[in-house]
Amino acid sequence: MSTKHNAKFKAQVAIEALNLSAGDLEEFAKVKGVSTDQVLDWVSQLKENSATIFEEGQDAHSGHHHASGENVNLETEDELLIAAVSHGVNDDNLNYNKLFFWTTFGTGLVIVIIYGLIQFAQASWFDAQNEAAVNSQYSEIKELKAKHAETLNSYGVVDLENGTYRIPIDQAINKIAEN
Repeated sequence: MSTKHNAKFKAQVAIEALNLSAGDLEEFAKVKGVSTDQVLDWVSQLKENSATIFEEGQDAHSGHHHASGENVNLETEDELLIAAVSHGVNDDNLNYNKLFFWTTFGTGLVIVIIYGLIQFAQASWFDAQNEAAVNSQYSEIKELKAKHAETLNSYGVVDLENGTYRIPIDQAINKIAEN
């Protein structure tokens, strides 16, 4: 008595049997109600024909091949979609004049900003150098004035051999005024 099994059952049994060892295969075949030879035959067919599932142009759901260049009727009121399908791509409809203008404007703006930043950095550097120079000169002048003020307001020897001495400026003015 021969039992007919459908393709789905055969595929399921073959897939399950792929990972079984030879010892487990006999028990598996008994559970499924088929002979070990049938299971081996179905596994062999599965391995031989599995590549056809992934062949180019085959519909994965129905197993039918479509001829390239097959006409498809598309019914829609969207003119852009109709134009895109007829051309095979979406029409970009770019306004190249505006694109060129805004690209040029953006590039020019970036250049102006960079130039302005460079000028600002240079001006800041110049101001910092000037301020440092002024502060340096001011401290030198301040030190020089302090040294001269000390000389004018203190006693000291000008020329020891000739007996010339220095007295504070206020005392010198008072002595001159007395004479």
